[in-house]
Amino acid sequence: MTVPRQLAGARLDVALAEGLTLSRRRIRRAIEDGGVYINRQRCRTAGRAVRAEDRLRLVSLDGEAMVPFSPEQIVWAEGALVLVHKQAGQYAQEALHRSRGTLPMELAAHLGLQAAAVRPVHRLDRGTSGLMLFATDAPVLQRLQKLWATSVQKEYMAVGEPAPAWESQRITLAIGAKRDARGRYTVQEDGRACDTEAMVAERRGNRALLHLVPHTGRTHQLRVHLAALGCPLLGDGRYGGRPHARMMLHAQTLSLNPPAWPEPIAWHADPKEDWIW
Repeated sequence: MTVPRQLAGARLDVALAEGLTLSRRRIRRAIEDGGVYINRQRCRTAGRAVRAEDRLRLVSLDGEAMVPFSPEQIVWAEGALVLVHKQAGQYAQEALHRSRGTLPMELAAHLGLQAAAVRPVHRLDRGTSGLMLFATDAPVLQRLQKLWATSVQKEYMAVGEPAPAWESQRITLAIGAKRDARGRYTVQEDGRACDTEAMVAERRGNRALLHLVPHTGRTHQLRVHLAALGCPLLGDGRYGGRPHARMMLHAQTLSLNPPAWPEPIAWHADPKEDWIW
């Protein structure tokens, strides 16, 4: 909606209630969730005064099923670092239309910190489960991210359908920097260099359990590479995967090496009971 002149100076929740068929309680919940914008900027303050001609947008998340955070998900914590076993369906970071209920916010509340103090060191898609590292100190975060490409290794397990004809594959297809209209990244000759090792660990009918080692860290890299080879992830509808209870991608192993960490250290986490294929 566009704020009319007669509502100039009104509270954000009041202005929205005047222009939309929603209660102020529902509007305030949308503001807390992170689904309200003023001129394309997220606003979390219900009492913010609006101006004439401001563009307001509210996104309803009523139908979204959230997976709650549990302290039992914490695998390891030392100093300013916290390692979490993320579940499929949990937001790894603040997302479009969603701030409340994300792992950084829930983890911060558990640790007794301000929400802004907890930041992901790396990213996992909402549908991906597995090991994910968070930092509670900005200098530690910046240092680790600077050393990430050379001092950190991750390994994944995935289920693809249809199963590939090959047993192992080194995938070096370049991926474009921008998404298409459906939010997908695509393989492009002039795209960014990408490198993935893929090995078949087990076959069941037309499905294959895959062991994946990314040597670069592009967004959606594993999903794009497998889809490009005709073996999309089970449950990854965005990239052509068949419907499933969850997207079958799991960050199973994470290791830190010097100089990112004084001594080599590694963690392994098997997927939870929802890993059914």
